[in-house]
Amino acid sequence: MDIKEKLKSFIDKQKFNLKVNHNIQESVTKDDFQGRIAIFSQHQRIGSYLDEHKLTPEAEKAVIESIEAPYFEVDGVDVGELELKKFPDITDIHVINGIRSRLRKQHAVVTKCVSNLILQKQGLYTKEIECIAEIQQELCKAISLCHDGRASLKEGRTQFTTASLGILSKYSKRQRVADVIESLKTIRTLQMTDVQLQVLLKAEDYPGAIQLLLECQKAAETFKHFHCISELSSKLQDTLEMVEEQLDSAVSRVALNFSQILYEKLVIAFGLFNKTQIMLDQLHMHLTSHIHNTAFNIILGYVELYNTSINNICNGQGNSNPSFSKLQYSELCKNINQEFFLACFLDLSKSMWNILKNYHSIIKWHKETKTIKIGANDNTMNTTDIDAQDNYIKQKLDHGLIRLWQDVQAKVRTYILASDPCHFKFDDFLKVLGIINKLIEVGKSFCDSQSETLQDSIKAQSLSFFRSHHSTRMEQLHMFLENEGWEICPVKYNFHINQLVEYRFLKEDFGAKLHTPLSSPRKEVEPLKKNLFEMFDEGSPFDSINEDCIEENIMADEVTENALSEDDSDDELSEELKRDFVDEQTGEKPNSTVKKKKDIHKVPMVTNTTLTILRLFGKYIQMMKLLQPIAFDVFRCLSHLFEYYMYAIKGISDSNLSPRLRTTLQGIEERLILKETNIDENEVDKVPPPPTLGPNILKDLPESLYSLPVRVIAVESLLFLSQQLEFLQSQIESLMPSSNSKKNFLQKFYSNTVLLTSEVRIHVYLHVASRVVDYDSLVNQMSSVKWDISDLMSQHSPYVDVLLRQLQILSMRIEELRRSHPIPSEAEKCLWESVIRYTHRALLEGFASAKKCTNEGRSLMQLDYQQFLMKLDCLTPVRPIPDRHLVESYIKAYYLPDNALEEWVNTNQTSYSTRQLVSLISCMTRISKKTKQKIISVLEDATPLK
Repeated sequence: MDIKEKLKSFIDKQKFNLKVNHNIQESVTKDDFQGRIAIFSQHQRIGSYLDEHKLTPEAEKAVIESIEAPYFEVDGVDVGELELKKFPDITDIHVINGIRSRLRKQHAVVTKCVSNLILQKQGLYTKEIECIAEIQQELCKAISLCHDGRASLKEGRTQFTTASLGILSKYSKRQRVADVIESLKTIRTLQMTDVQLQVLLKAEDYPGAIQLLLECQKAAETFKHFHCISELSSKLQDTLEMVEEQLDSAVSRVALNFSQILYEKLVIAFGLFNKTQIMLDQLHMHLTSHIHNTAFNIILGYVELYNTSINNICNGQGNSNPSFSKLQYSELCKNINQEFFLACFLDLSKSMWNILKNYHSIIKWHKETKTIKIGANDNTMNTTDIDAQDNYIKQKLDHGLIRLWQDVQAKVRTYILASDPCHFKFDDFLKVLGIINKLIEVGKSFCDSQSETLQDSIKAQSLSFFRSHHSTRMEQLHMFLENEGWEICPVKYNFHINQLVEYRFLKEDFGAKLHTPLSSPRKEVEPLKKNLFEMFDEGSPFDSINEDCIEENIMADEVTENALSEDDSDDELSEELKRDFVDEQTGEKPNSTVKKKKDIHKVPMVTNTTLTILRLFGKYIQMMKLLQPIAFDVFRCLSHLFEYYMYAIKGISDSNLSPRLRTTLQGIEERLILKETNIDENEVDKVPPPPTLGPNILKDLPESLYSLPVRVIAVESLLFLSQQLEFLQSQIESLMPSSNSKKNFLQKFYSNTVLLTSEVRIHVYLHVASRVVDYDSLVNQMSSVKWDISDLMSQHSPYVDVLLRQLQILSMRIEELRRSHPIPSEAEKCLWESVIRYTHRALLEGFASAKKCTNEGRSLMQLDYQQFLMKLDCLTPVRPIPDRHLVESYIKAYYLPDNALEEWVNTNQTSYSTRQLVSLISCMTRISKKTKQKIISVLEDATPLK
């Protein structure tokens, strides 16, 4: 040992002695076993002390925690080798003794803990020992029971073996006899198979018949060693072929008239033969054959019917021409007479519907019915085979949808193209279009087809027919207007276009977006409709095509109208009708008693020509709905009807037109009206010149207010037409093609033509308003009034009384006309507005005629005008008074200073004529001459509006 180790051992000895002396009364901790022991003599004394010292639980816990992890491993660990590896390089007995003492202490503590655990589990151990004893007793009993059973079995085997063998021998003989009897019964049954098969086939029990046949074939194969069975096999094969022929006949019947019970039997029967695919091929073959044969027979029947009728008339006998049956279908269709065309088309469509409906029922049956597993004990078809068969059936049926619909389209197309629709009546042609439209809907529901074949077959013919028909209708409209008496057609007070037969097709579509299968592709936002084949379980979609028209009930019933008029009270009458006018000069009160009578002012302004145009509107819109590809051309023709009527109404007045109305009417004339001096056959859109009203219709007599009732009926009937077009705008717009140019044409028609009817009303009533008052005489009377007075009197000028008297006479004549002619309040208001505007123009001209004027004279003007307004309020229902501000501003402008006057003139230069403004400036004495000349020169240089 070198000096370094000795010094280190000495230091460790001192530290350990100090620690033991200091902690002699304390518990031993984990650090006591981890210190380095260098002095072996001290180590022996401390080890003996620890052996004698009793450890506390905490010390024991510390000792256990000081044990290294390898000692707790389950796997075999060589702890001796582990401890030897931890020895230092320099062996020291004292260190070894210290390590040994530590291990002994750990072992003692672990042993103590294990002993304590054993003592704790002593009771459980005792109980387990008792359970083991009980199990041992039960095992002994089981062994005894098995021993007794084996003994009993040995005794039974010995005593009963001989008897059992005897019984089994006799049973075997009985079984052989029973098998022979069963074979004899089977042979007898096979011999009676033919009779049973006929019974089953007659009852249409095809699955039972085939099942019986298959069993007979199987039995014949089993008993083929019998001589009596050898001839039966060939007979069964003949019977099987006969059954297959009857199955084919049944498939033909199902294709023509579907029966769910019969079809299910056929599916099972063909499934027994494993010929489901063949059944589907036969089904499609029969359906195609039915389409061709049915179409041919229907056309042939109508051709022979017509020719039989002709023969009966000509020859007095009914021998039909048999040569028609030898014609091709396309040639046969050309022999259909126009008289029978619609009825034949209906029968053809219904027959095609029935065939398609049968096929749809077959598809529906397959969707709702799983593949039928043949036989109760037939397990040959697994899930994969069933799915494969279902997929094949679905594909086969889906492919048949398109093929059958193409055949139907071909038959209908040939029939349509063989006819000349130009000779049809419009209602009949609409029915033809209705049938085609229904067929296209059927195609949409049947196989989601757009039916391009049907669309192409009718598009060109429809356009040619409609142009010819429209030209005829425009000529009739010209004739109607030439002979129109302009009297109200006595319709009901609540008359609406929906009450006309021509608009009944809108009852189903009103309020919803219209859609037809002929429409061009567009986004559909309407909800999906129910399939046609689900809607018509019985009947067909074509049943309603040829129904008798519902009788209209639009004419007024005298009893009902009188009853309605008797319910009217005086309180419901307007104040204008009950007002009494007093002549200020004579003081007389005219007799204006209003009697309670039928209120003719609530009757719609409808003439016979108006009703005719409304009916044409309905037919044209129905044409747009039924034949979408030419919807725009139809709408253009519809617009011609309204524009021609509007142009004709314009002709009953000679008053000036507004710029906007003049532009519209000039466009109608250039685009629509045919000039007699320049007739061109290529101008298909041109119509005859506008009608001229006879002198007996329009009489410019003051007593009739210059034929005011005629003008009212004409104008208000035009407004009624425009209101109905506005009501139909959404319906028409939904039927127009999606092209922007065509949509713009529709919007332009409504904004530039339909909405201008209110201006036509003003234009016509201006003709009356310009004549009911003598405006020239009024201006002359005002020009003779002295406006340069120095004193203002309280009495207004005489011309005011003359003017009011003329307006009072106008009011009385209007009231008198209202008793015998309908004059709506809107028409009366419009007339009064025109009269008041003309009167204000005359008053401005009269005030402008004053060459000299004083402040008192200007006050007299204001007094006259206020007197006029006060009396006018009692004569007219118009509120507020139109153009009132123009007269009042003109009178008050006299008092404006120089600067304000110049500004007022510049602002109102377009509201007054240059002469009126110059007259106003000239009579103003308080402004300088220089200012007058300046303003007048500016006015004269400017282009006057009036």
